[in-house]
Amino acid sequence: MSGNVPTIDENSRWAAFRREVGRALGAAIMALIVAFIVVLFTSKTPLDAMMQLLTAPASKPRTIGLWIDDAAKLTVTGLAFSLVFQARQFAMGVQGQVYIGAIATSYVVLGPLGSTWAAIPLGLTAAMLAGAIYGFLPGIAKARLGANEIVSSLMLNYIAIELCNLLMRTDLPKASAGVLTSVDFPKEAVFPPLIPNTRLDLGIGLAIIAVVVVWFALYRTAWGLKLRLVGHNAKFAEYAGIRPTFIMVSAMAASGALGGLLGAMFVQGQTYGKLTVLFEGGIAFEGILVAIVARSRPLAVPIVALAYGYLRQGAQLMNIRTDVPAEVIGVVTAIIILLVSSSFSLNFITRLFRRRDRATSVPAGSVVK
Repeated sequence: MSGNVPTIDENSRWAAFRREVGRALGAAIMALIVAFIVVLFTSKTPLDAMMQLLTAPASKPRTIGLWIDDAAKLTVTGLAFSLVFQARQFAMGVQGQVYIGAIATSYVVLGPLGSTWAAIPLGLTAAMLAGAIYGFLPGIAKARLGANEIVSSLMLNYIAIELCNLLMRTDLPKASAGVLTSVDFPKEAVFPPLIPNTRLDLGIGLAIIAVVVVWFALYRTAWGLKLRLVGHNAKFAEYAGIRPTFIMVSAMAASGALGGLLGAMFVQGQTYGKLTVLFEGGIAFEGILVAIVARSRPLAVPIVALAYGYLRQGAQLMNIRTDVPAEVIGVVTAIIILLVSSSFSLNFITRLFRRRDRATSVPAGSVVK
């Protein structure tokens, strides 16, 4: 009798999905309205500026490549933050793991094996191992020494960035004197482009694989179940025989491996094909936004990354093609981030969907008093 009737769980999931979509769409609309008001007072052609923001990323194959490349990188960094957030840890070390991974990759591909077929797989492996170790450090520091993971991971970010600068100045072969850029990587060590003259390369495939692996690890393995249990209630998980310390440290190490992978995607991808200082441009840290809006759900991360990557590229192209000052671009981007990531500003949308859910859940033929 009840075989074809949706279960309560299915109905609740669908209702939650609709609320999340409504929340995100409402936030995006509000953010664009506020952004237009800001642009209105700073540009002589505000309509043209907003059109650039909304249409420029999809206008040409090259700009589409920039958008998708950004989205792939945002996906990987969003997954890295999602893993630690699922374990209720607030480590902020992905940026440092990106630099450590890029350094490890650079030493591999600028060595004897850099001109062989093994350059790409070895570069990726070295980056992920280095990133995992760098993610393990704040985890074990918290587990053994009680160190705050936010402070320790942020400090490790600065160490990694300065280490990259130091090695560029003193040890790695530079392109020319006085320029903090390494020599170009051998062509065998650079991801081949999927579409010529664009940034669409192997990184897109790596991002998709990362989404599948993280989803499978979280929802189809015993480790993932334990991690989510620790995230929900660490004391209950401990009573159930789970070691919260091990789960927490392993989650931070796995997150670090993803950070290292992102470092390799930067320096081995079509974006650079070499190591340079401050190469990631802050995108590694912006994964926090992606993880928050996606509610740390792996399958939602690439969707949020595509949307945010589009606005990110649109803002940059608006700055290049219109008279909107670069400082205003920062303000517009911050407004979008603030409103999209804010649930408080969208309580009216949540209430609207709850009323609709209650209205549709009334059984047919019943009388509402």
